[in-house]
Amino acid sequence: MKKYILALAGVLIAINSWGLSFDFSKLDNKAREYTVAVNMTVEISLGMQSTETQDRIIGTVVSKDGLVIFDGTALDGESPFSMMSGMQIDTKPKSVEIVMMDGTKYPADYIGTDRYTHIGFCKINSDKKKEFKFVDFKKRDNFRVGEWLAVYLLMPEYIEPSLAADVGMVASLIKIPEDFALTVGFNDLEMTSVLYDSLGSPVGVLGELSGQGPGFESGQMMQSMSQSQQTLPLLGVIPPDKLEKLFANPPKKGEINRGWLGIYMQVLTSDLADYWGLNAKGGIIINEVAKDSPADSAGLKTGDIMIKIDGKEIGLNKEENMPIFQRQIAELGAGAKANFEILRRQDGKIDTLNLQAVLAAAPLSPSEAPQYKDTNFDLTLRNMVFADYNINNLDRRQFKGVVVKELESGGWAAVGEIMPGDIIQAIDGKKVTSVDDAKEVFSKIAEKKPKEVVFFIWRDNKTSFANIKTEW
Repeated sequence: MKKYILALAGVLIAINSWGLSFDFSKLDNKAREYTVAVNMTVEISLGMQSTETQDRIIGTVVSKDGLVIFDGTALDGESPFSMMSGMQIDTKPKSVEIVMMDGTKYPADYIGTDRYTHIGFCKINSDKKKEFKFVDFKKRDNFRVGEWLAVYLLMPEYIEPSLAADVGMVASLIKIPEDFALTVGFNDLEMTSVLYDSLGSPVGVLGELSGQGPGFESGQMMQSMSQSQQTLPLLGVIPPDKLEKLFANPPKKGEINRGWLGIYMQVLTSDLADYWGLNAKGGIIINEVAKDSPADSAGLKTGDIMIKIDGKEIGLNKEENMPIFQRQIAELGAGAKANFEILRRQDGKIDTLNLQAVLAAAPLSPSEAPQYKDTNFDLTLRNMVFADYNINNLDRRQFKGVVVKELESGGWAAVGEIMPGDIIQAIDGKKVTSVDDAKEVFSKIAEKKPKEVVFFIWRDNKTSFANIKTEW
């Protein structure tokens, strides 16, 4: 017991020594200039069910015209369940309010959330075109293991003061799968909070190592769900250079600015490399090449192993690191040329080839697809996207239709046994290939007001007719 008491005393002495290195009084005054509370009413919809939640999250003003960042993890509608079921989980802010630390309130517009860092963006609305004080990040060439960092977290609304300080330490300088200053002492409730060094300089925001998790990418590059696993969050510093790229071009819902290669893939693990006798630290195995994709045009084939991109080793040998490569391709952007060094196994030999692919714009994901809600039949439809065709093994050139995204319980469509995920190919005898077609058909139906309308639908590899009764 004496040994543990002495150890605890040593920890407390250490905490006291580093705690004195932060001038929290000065730091608190600085943080309050650009730290805000982001109050959001978020609507979550799944099939015929919807609910609203009230969220209060710490945010940071990052530009004089009122651009605000916050933890947007809860707004990420791209989930493995959505992709595999066809039932899109839709999360969208119905209202956003920014509350400054002095209590001043502003309405704000939600812009979008970056799918790799989960940083959310919104923009303050100010009639007076007010210029806001914003954080000015300091670029650091490197961090030191053992260096202490501080953040501020937002307290519940009924507590004053509204900000509380927390501290953590740089625990490791990760090199693989990417450069990342790993920290300990922080938690995921503090995600996207500004990180300060002992000099009081803002040096980045708290984020997650981007190679974590299964990284399921609809309409981009996909991996086997069987490989997914739960891991503890590895938190650390998202540095200013990465943040500046996002600030200059915040992700906007419905706009695609990602590069796309067009492959299904898995990581080259050490076991697979040993089995095939490959002298490679890691890489990407191509399981399938999407027809007419940039990968197809470049001559990449199923079974190829990509070991370098633009002369740099890929070096990934864990499935959970898949998003590192996905993000790298996405950030190159449409039109970029990517040079790959690949290993191709054929006739018992291993050939090394160099191929160049010109990336295309990534196909829309289900949450990004144009949609239309018909209030008479109480259903929401969306256009079909790349993921729908691939998951259901449908020919994109021949199969056409629109996907049922949501239904109102008790509505005409729901009573008529239309289901979320159904693909409607025709309505009232008229083919529908897009939500624009559907809107036009529904408009004509509303004029005629028939007693029943027949829908031709595709569900689970079968087609059928649904006779929908109406009550005009």
